[in-house]
Amino acid sequence: MFKKTARERGEGRIGFLISVIVVGIAVFLGIKIIPVRIDAYEFRDTLREEARYAAVRHDDETVANRIMQKAKELEIPLRRKNLTLHRTTGEIVIQASYEQPIDLKVTTYVYKFQAKEKAPLF
Repeated sequence: MFKKTARERGEGRIGFLISVIVVGIAVFLGIKIIPVRIDAYEFRDTLREEARYAAVRHDDETVANRIMQKAKELEIPLRRKNLTLHRTTGEIVIQASYEQPIDLKVTTYVYKFQAKEKAPLF
C-alpha cells in the first residue's frame, strides 16, 4: 500500500546530526564571545561616565586611575599607555584601545576595542 521512501529508512539522522553540530558550535562561540562584548560595552559606558564627570574631577590622573581600576575589575587587558586623556579649556577627550585574544580551541580570535569619548567641561 505505502512505498518506503529514503526518509523512512533513517537517512534523516544525518541532517539532525549536522543541525546539532551547528547549534553546538553557535552555543560555544556565544559562551566565548558574548561575555567579552558585554565587558567592552560596560567599559565604554565607564569611559562615557568618566568623561561626563571630568569637570568635577580636576586631576586627569585620578580619572585615569578610576578607568584603569574598572578595566582591572572587568579583566580587560588595558595598558596605561593605551589610555589617553586630553583636557582643553572646553572639553575632555578620553581614548582607550586594547586587544583581547579569545581562545576558540581551533583558532584564536582577537577582539579589538577602540573608544573615544568627548564631553564638555562646564
